[in-house]
This record gives sequence, structure tokens and C-alpha cells, in this order.
Amino acid sequence: MISFIFSFLSSVIYLWKNFSYFWLVFAILFFFYYLFERLKTEESSFKQNFFRIWPLFLVFILFLIVPQVFQWTNITSQIFIIIGYLVLYPLIIFYKRFMQSPDFFRIFSPIVFGAMAYFFFRSNLFENFFFKQLLFFLALYLYLESYRYLFELQNQNRSLIALVPAFVLLEFLWVLNFLPINFLSLAGVWLILFILANETMLLTIQNLFNFKHFLPEVIFSAILISLILTSSTWQML
Repeated sequence: MISFIFSFLSSVIYLWKNFSYFWLVFAILFFFYYLFERLKTEESSFKQNFFRIWPLFLVFILFLIVPQVFQWTNITSQIFIIIGYLVLYPLIIFYKRFMQSPDFFRIFSPIVFGAMAYFFFRSNLFENFFFKQLLFFLALYLYLESYRYLFELQNQNRSLIALVPAFVLLEFLWVLNFLPINFLSLAGVWLILFILANETMLLTIQNLFNFKHFLPEVIFSAILISLILTSSTWQML
């Protein structure tokens, strides 16, 4: 609990010091330690425990960068941080209880990567483009790889189950970025593709994947994407 409090104090100073990366690192490290100690299992290695906490740790990182993305006033940012930490504590309890349930990640994962896609497409296209792509890929790959450890598949030779969809989704992220439509539409299209990939992975993990049954979801997703693209305003830069 002490590390959780220190993380909160570091986050407050991070905002007070006008987004000081020094205090941002402290906030992240304290929270990582708290999360690791809270969710670790004694019989698991550091690597296994790391992947168990990664999905929620990624949420925390996104939470910390929100005030910087939206450039709120200092008071608004501080209120957001206070409310965020109050929400994080019960969220950790909830995550610990359901983190080995595939159904939980059918809801949790699209929320996390919907936010990431929003931030990515909202940002300046040409500012640190390849660096942002690299960070997005690492976050996505580690997230999908965490499924193997959460659902105890690490003894099976299934490393490609995370690498392939992460790479494919990254390519779509790259291509969509150059379409001359608004960033919300782009984020919506990419999120639909992510949900399809996420569902494919979860069904495969559960040994329930059947393309015949999955095909209606693909068709419905294609219709949604078509509607988003046709209803968006196309404007050349």
C-alpha cells in the first residue's frame, strides 16, 4: 500500500512540475512494484508475473498521459489524477479476480486499445511517427503475449499467436494513418479490426475457434467498416 501512495504522490508532483519525466518514471516504478507484489504468485517466475500484470500496467501508463494529451489546466489534471487513483484501487481487485477469464478480456481489451488508437490517430501524423509505431507495437505484442501466461499456455509453442496479429494490426495502423478522414473514424475502423483479432485469439486459446461460426462476425465487421468509411468526410490534405 505504501508503494501505491508513493506512486500517487509522484503523479501529483509529475503534474505540478509541468509533466516532469523524472517524476513520471517514479510514479510508474512505484505502481509497477505495487501491482507486481499484489498480483504475483510465488510459484511463478518474474517473466510470468510480469505478463500477468502487463494489461493493467498498460492501463496505468495510458491513465498518466491523459492530462498531457488533452492539455488540461493544472487543477483539472490534479482532480483527474485523484479520481483515477480512487478508481484504480478497486480495479486492481476486480482485475485480480477475473484476469484468468477470457470473457473479461473480450470487454477489457477493446477499451484499452480503443483508448490507445484514439491517442495514436489524434496525434500529429509526422511527429515521431516511427517511434510511436514502435511503442504501439511493443504495447500490443506484450499485451497479446500476456494471454499465454494468464491462461497458462506458456509451455506450448504458441509464441506466434501474439506476434502475427500484433504485426498485422500494426500494418493496418500504418495504412489507416494515411487515409484523409477524421481520426475518430480511423480509430473506429482499427478498433473493429482489433476486436476481430482479439476474439480470434481468445477462441483459439479456448479451443473453440470455428471459421464457419466466426464468419458472420467477419461479415458484420466488414459492414461496419464500410459504413464508417462511406459516412466519413474524405478530404485531401
